[in-house]
Amino acid sequence: MIVAALALGAHAAPLRMAVLVGSNQGRGAEADLLYAERDAERMAEVLTELGGFDAEDVVLLRSPGAERVTDVLEEMGRRASWARSQGDEAMLLVYYSGHADAGALHLGTTDLPLPAFKRAVERVDADVRLMLVDACQSGELTRLKGASQVEPFTIHAEDRIDSEGLVIITASSPGEDAQESDRLEGGVFTHHLLAGLVGAADSSGDGAVTLTEAFRYGYEGTLRSTSSAPVVQHPSYAFDLRGSDDLVLTRLDGAQRAARLTFADGGTWVLLPRDARAEILEVTVPPGGSVAVAPGEWTVRRREPEALLEGRVDLERGGSATVSRAELDPVPYGTTVRRGLDEGRHAALALSAGLGVVGPTLPELPSSPELVVGGRMDLEPVSLLLRVHGGHVRHVNEALTLDQDRAGVDLGAVKWMDVGRFAPGVGVQVGADLVRQRYQTAGTAPDHVGAVGRIGPWLGAELLASGRTSLSLGGGVDVALYRELDGGFTAQPVPHGSLQGVVYVR
Repeated sequence: MIVAALALGAHAAPLRMAVLVGSNQGRGAEADLLYAERDAERMAEVLTELGGFDAEDVVLLRSPGAERVTDVLEEMGRRASWARSQGDEAMLLVYYSGHADAGALHLGTTDLPLPAFKRAVERVDADVRLMLVDACQSGELTRLKGASQVEPFTIHAEDRIDSEGLVIITASSPGEDAQESDRLEGGVFTHHLLAGLVGAADSSGDGAVTLTEAFRYGYEGTLRSTSSAPVVQHPSYAFDLRGSDDLVLTRLDGAQRAARLTFADGGTWVLLPRDARAEILEVTVPPGGSVAVAPGEWTVRRREPEALLEGRVDLERGGSATVSRAELDPVPYGTTVRRGLDEGRHAALALSAGLGVVGPTLPELPSSPELVVGGRMDLEPVSLLLRVHGGHVRHVNEALTLDQDRAGVDLGAVKWMDVGRFAPGVGVQVGADLVRQRYQTAGTAPDHVGAVGRIGPWLGAELLASGRTSLSLGGGVDVALYRELDGGFTAQPVPHGSLQGVVYVR
């Protein structure tokens, strides 16, 4: 996958062949993979779009047996030999994504031993052969005889096939597991390598991605993505080349059907397509970095310490656009957690304060204003609310004056439905109030202190103001149960509502 696009300058175009193998199914008790076959498909798309591979020279194998893989490699060997007999150069790229162990690739119910796999590739009479393996313990390939492991990023770039021999790149080092990511919807190393090939790895800014640039980008991205995983994944690189020239893998200006997106600001960006057939893309680029993507509407996100920024861009086929952080809107902490947008953040804490109004506990009392303070914990399924509130109301008639002080606490669970900067919510709350009533009258009326229990539905809406703040309006009608002076109990509907400012603290 890595050499996808060789540009040859004044040299005749070489025969560029690729065998791409994806197998979700392992053997025995191995759990099926989710993205191996799709990763092979994505590799084919990048090779034909940006790598200069003709579609008829790219063989995509989904869940093949071991014999099928070796048969296809033999056919590639015959084609390469014919091309070289005509004086043409030839190259072969072999990509595998699936199950493996330290000894063999697991192709369904069959095994392809790693030494046999490597020999089958080496028998192809091509000027350069590249093997890219995204599988558990695939780093053992770099320890096989004939491939010398070296420090990465030491090859110098040149625009032709003057080097001959074998290059092996594996997604993990010996003994390590290669990992898939639901967030990235693919193998971790393959995702970052593909992101590099579509332009993110172009550190020189010349519109061409070399082998050195692509591996460096894939290596660093894999370390970053797996740094919080139980096992950090270290891609491995080995080669047995004669000559000193690096290979140009892809060219952004070679895309005839793709669009080009440029980032005015450096950093990590996430691109999510509206078209389900396109792929999520996470890239880390310097200011002015570009990537080639499918045309259509994309959601663009950028992670920053204070918030996640989000916007949209619509790209035409063959067109280009530039996006900057200034054009994006902040997505507050709570929304980020509720929508599951950040793997590293699973809860958001906020404080709130504002004014409210509560209906009468007794029919003859008026509604009363109250002060409301509280806190909130946003989780992906629901948000948990805590409110402490209190107020005073006076009622005067011909017989008496009644002063009522009320203090209460509420607990609630709310499901927010984020729609842009607006978030309606629905939930339920329970609460309890301590009520003190004092009477002034010509007769005798002792003070009364009692407790009121409440439960009821809750409806609300929030307007997102910034990465850390929002304005929240909510309320409902509780069923309040309180004890009468004569010892009986009475249920009373009590409407309530409040307007609060919300500030996220974590």
